[in-house]
Amino acid sequence: MANLRELRSRIASIKSTRKITSAMKMVAASRLRQSQEAIAESGYFAASLGRIVSRLIKTISFVNSDDKSKGITPRYEMPRIVAGDGEDMRHLVIVFASSRGLCGGFNMNIVKKAAQFIEHLQSQGRVVRLICIGTKATELLRDQFGRQIVATFPGRTNVADQLVDAENIATHLISMFEKGTIDACSVVYNHFHSAISQEVRIRPIVPMKAAHILQPFTGENPWGFLVNENEGGAVHLQRPSRVKNTSIGKGKGFVRDISKGRAKAHSQYKTTQEMRLLNADVGTTEEQVLINPLEYDFEPENPVDLLNAIIPEVLAALIFRTSLESSASENGARMTAMDNATNNAADIIDELTLLYNQTRQAMITSELTEIISGAEAL
Repeated sequence: MANLRELRSRIASIKSTRKITSAMKMVAASRLRQSQEAIAESGYFAASLGRIVSRLIKTISFVNSDDKSKGITPRYEMPRIVAGDGEDMRHLVIVFASSRGLCGGFNMNIVKKAAQFIEHLQSQGRVVRLICIGTKATELLRDQFGRQIVATFPGRTNVADQLVDAENIATHLISMFEKGTIDACSVVYNHFHSAISQEVRIRPIVPMKAAHILQPFTGENPWGFLVNENEGGAVHLQRPSRVKNTSIGKGKGFVRDISKGRAKAHSQYKTTQEMRLLNADVGTTEEQVLINPLEYDFEPENPVDLLNAIIPEVLAALIFRTSLESSASENGARMTAMDNATNNAADIIDELTLLYNQTRQAMITSELTEIISGAEAL
């Protein structure tokens, strides 16, 4: 039978642990809210940069393609970090984990996925290098891939510090690419869905032309400035299935939509892009207008110079966003783990309290029995 003193000591110890796990849960919840707010705020900046870079890449590709069709040398050279060099034999993998534990399977899930990805790359003959974000990533990957780790970062939780680290990582990444040390780069991180749901993802970020951030975005619509006469608001026309039915007529801001059998005329337009659209040759299809990036003006006029200036900002923004996603996932996992630990502690305390009361009652019953037996003996 358990000793009452031992049971009291265990109950007191578990109650103390429950206070700690409850406090850690509240701290994790507070940090989770901060991370979610930072993700929301940074999303607009990253999306805007992505649109700018996508437009620059489209411009360079369009002009070079046009030059080739005319039989002349393309006037622009796409930056290698954008277009790549056609090889992927030297791959950099950036792994985002945490610097602390007590967050369930957060770190092990990341490390397991990263190890599988690295082994997959190596099985294809690629040379893999690692950058570890968070001490747990370094500790768990060092034994198997220690010689391939080229840089480590502490994985700080403060948003301002994460931005500084993201800029340093982007600088290091660009330097490695320019030196020819790597041909491509991917990040392994936990994508945040909710406090109880995180998904390990592998995302390519270099070459940038293949990165998800620069995939065609449906929100951009050069026809969106048109005014809907019926609704009085902005029109968001979808690209028609039969583009040949849509043509542009020259004249005083006259746009004819043959597919719907109606015409609209507008006399006031604010931007050069809109004037270019309206002054297009008769018969120009909507398809051609949508893929023509020259409806935008750039300063400086050479889009390659502008692209080279923006690339570090884009990579830093992308890495920063990934870091915030990882931080939110970590805090969500920690909040869930500490909530489970707090609930388990309460269950154990109830069980031990019941055992303590049963043991105490048994001891009292035993003592009473001894007293009664002694009295009868007298």
